[in-house]
Amino acid sequence: MKKYYISQLKEGTNLERVPFVVLKKSVGSNRNGRSSLTLTLGDRTGSILARRWDDEGKDISIGVVYEVSGRVVIYNNNTEIALDSLTPASQFDPRDFIPQSPRNSLVLLEDLKGIVETIEDQGIKDLVMLFLKDERFIRNFLLAPAGKMIHHAYIGGLIEHTWEVCKIALTAGEMYPEMNRDLIIAGSILHDIGKVDELTYSTQIEYSTKGRLLGHIFIGAMAVRERARSISSLSPSYLQQLLHIILSHHGDYSTGSPILPMTLEAETVHRADYLSAQVNRFYNILKDKPEERWVKGDNLLGRQLYKGKIKNLTVEEIIMSEIERLEEEE
Repeated sequence: MKKYYISQLKEGTNLERVPFVVLKKSVGSNRNGRSSLTLTLGDRTGSILARRWDDEGKDISIGVVYEVSGRVVIYNNNTEIALDSLTPASQFDPRDFIPQSPRNSLVLLEDLKGIVETIEDQGIKDLVMLFLKDERFIRNFLLAPAGKMIHHAYIGGLIEHTWEVCKIALTAGEMYPEMNRDLIIAGSILHDIGKVDELTYSTQIEYSTKGRLLGHIFIGAMAVRERARSISSLSPSYLQQLLHIILSHHGDYSTGSPILPMTLEAETVHRADYLSAQVNRFYNILKDKPEERWVKGDNLLGRQLYKGKIKNLTVEEIIMSEIERLEEEE
């Protein structure tokens, strides 16, 4: 964790090798021809201007993290950093630059493992555990966001979203015992695993080359198919149905799904995925305007959101409230 975040900076604060990412760079000069470098530096809490005279910043690159030394000053009524030096950071924590989930990812992982232990079909259980026991996969799974902008777009967002989908889908499964609970668990946990490779997240969330070319649905389905080769106890029929859940979880061609849900389990995981994403999306919009009753949604929503009495609720509380409402409408 960094010693200082931008939101904490005050006039007179001395900075010594504090990591910030360069968001913007401009070079100018005064009437006497003296050059000046102006940078916009950022971290997960905001951005701040930083200046240095007699420097054209030829070695400074946008998007790179630097260890910054200098002093916080007031210049033209704005809080800025008077730069002494910038050194490329050899290592840094992405969580210093990208917002992170309010949930403990390790706790969510242990809960998911406990749920997997309740799977009755040994082949399905073995397949899911191949992923959950893979240290490299888990390391990325715990950090990865679930999206770039729309929902769970923060460090730890993927496992949070996965956990929510699993919980929601299992709640539906309890109401409809004719559904295959094992497939619901496996489909919920594996539906978005392709996002581990689709997204990058060092100082900001972006799509990887692989993610742009293939997309997380295809990447995830291929990862499951590849690992399934080593599970002799896995029924070909179950593997086919599990792949169908992954391939259809977006629910519609217009939202990027290559195929529509055709099984009870696929439809359930799709709806759980949508509910988790939408509630998180609403919550993030509403929490940014704590004093407003009506809040403008994002451009894709195309509507205002009513906050009403919702105040400081966790995502889980909102999700459970929505589930209770849906149950009452049955």
